[in-house]
Amino acid sequence: MGKVFLFLFMVLLLVSYLYLSRPYWFYSTATSAMSSDKIGFKETPSKLLSEGMRLLRERKDSAALTNFAKVLALSPRDSNALWGKAEILRRSRKYTEAREILAGVLNGNPKHVPSILTLAFIDYMEGKLDTAQKALAGVFQSSTNREDHAMAFMILGAINSKRAESGFVLNRLKNATQILCYFQRAKELGPDLPEVRLALGTFYMSAPSFIGGNLNKALEELTAAVKMAPDFATANARLAQYYRKKGDFQHYNYYLERAEYLDPESDVLSEVKAQTPFH
Repeated sequence: MGKVFLFLFMVLLLVSYLYLSRPYWFYSTATSAMSSDKIGFKETPSKLLSEGMRLLRERKDSAALTNFAKVLALSPRDSNALWGKAEILRRSRKYTEAREILAGVLNGNPKHVPSILTLAFIDYMEGKLDTAQKALAGVFQSSTNREDHAMAFMILGAINSKRAESGFVLNRLKNATQILCYFQRAKELGPDLPEVRLALGTFYMSAPSFIGGNLNKALEELTAAVKMAPDFATANARLAQYYRKKGDFQHYNYYLERAEYLDPESDVLSEVKAQTPFH
């Protein structure tokens, strides 16, 4: 009887020890996940991706890339994380590498709209205007998202702007008059997209008044773009350009230096720095 009592006592003592000490292996999977979530150590792919997208929108590309890399380590074929990585490469003008990633995404999902938009923008930058415009038609067919359409209209405006730079006079005028319509439509659909506000502001600043140029509106749009994404180098460079036109040396220097710090290799920055002094 004494031996039985001693055995039961030892068992009770062992169970009490395990319960009170609660070592890591004693937790269930659900309990472990809940606890780590509560104290902030659990980085789920969905949380990482959501945060990465927010950082990407704000042009905090380095931090966004870290998040996308973590997602891809857990899920190597995640289309949105792959697109995010490609978009950052596109912004860094590494078009070949971006194309390779986007081709893989679209091979698995031909209707992945963010990838279509980035690829269309690369085509536009490389002068493949017809190819870019054809791709954008797929955006309107595949997506009902307002911001997807906003980005598509913005790129269409950029394409028409490029076409207005050359060709016969009548064609140039036709394309020029369509630019503002595309950019304004983009703003209606995506007023919170810094790229859209930048495009519209650049048009207002650069276009002659008879087709819609307006320096007051340019300031409003460019300021909005920088406010939405302070780390957007191109927006800072264009705002510097605006202040150069207005003869405001102090603000010009501030935004020029900011743009140079963010992206010293920017083509827009080089363009602004190469312009004639104040007028």
